[in-house]
Amino acid sequence: MLLRIKFIALFVFVFIYKNAFGVSDTLLFNAGNMIVGEIKNMERGVLEIDAPFGNTNFKIEWLSIDEIYTESKFLIATRNNLYHGKLTTIEGKKIKVYDSDTVYVICNLGDIVNLTQIKEGFLNRFSAAIELGINVAQAQDMRQLSTRSFIGYKTEKWSTAASYNNLRSIQNNADPIKRSDGELNFRHLLIRRWYIISTISSLSNTEQKLDIRANTQLGLGNFIYSTNKAYWGTKTGINNNYEEFSNETSSQNSWEGYLGTELNLYDISDINLLLVFMGYSGLSDISRYRADANFDLKYELPIDLFIRLDISFNYDNQPAENASNTDYVLRTGIGWEW
Repeated sequence: MLLRIKFIALFVFVFIYKNAFGVSDTLLFNAGNMIVGEIKNMERGVLEIDAPFGNTNFKIEWLSIDEIYTESKFLIATRNNLYHGKLTTIEGKKIKVYDSDTVYVICNLGDIVNLTQIKEGFLNRFSAAIELGINVAQAQDMRQLSTRSFIGYKTEKWSTAASYNNLRSIQNNADPIKRSDGELNFRHLLIRRWYIISTISSLSNTEQKLDIRANTQLGLGNFIYSTNKAYWGTKTGINNNYEEFSNETSSQNSWEGYLGTELNLYDISDINLLLVFMGYSGLSDISRYRADANFDLKYELPIDLFIRLDISFNYDNQPAENASNTDYVLRTGIGWEW
């Protein structure tokens, strides 16, 4: 009888809020508290919900939720699969993932590792970030400027993202330092956690005498491990590598096979740690191999601001004539993301 009264009260409360504010996702907690609003997403073990009575979105630890009922539709990632649908708590505190009359899976709350709201509006599917870093020193009148930018677009089945990073440094009695890299990639989800990926990327830097290194890649990826605390994935494929140099070294075009891995740790308070490694082995020139690695540490601040420490490393066992076989850059900056 008590359970029936509870659900009647919940139905009435949600009905009033839905008609007053147009929102209908509901969260219940062990202490008897309830939040009704619009769930935006859940990632890194934290759910974000827009409630009518708050000036900013509420962020709630995912595993602190006792019951959840949604009318919003999500791209739902579990430990083993991806679904498009809604969530509702059923008997035994299990979570039913469903859409209309189709039940996809019944699982525990902790088995769900990511929610991405499926938005109907074109502009609502975009995300973006921009970052700026400035270093000034009296010694040798050193001036350094670094910028980073990102824009992405996501649908139920595919996503695309573009990024561009730039570093410029000048000082007395030394040649200017220039480095820039950019990337455009496209991913399309297949079955379970597999996806196909196509990427176009570029790199130029003065240390390795690179005017341009343009890579065109096609490959297959898989998320091997995914939880509310971390994910680990790999990808492999083929790459066309075109290079032009700033010295007498002739331009060259070659084919390579690649193998990459990515580890993201995000249940460390407001810290996000990303490690990426890409290894390339020559197909048209089997004696050549290259490697790119990236370490990215981001600390989230209020109002969508963040500070970041980033280290990028590049290695080439056959660099241009009189050029270094390695190049690295360490960047710090403050940014804003949307």
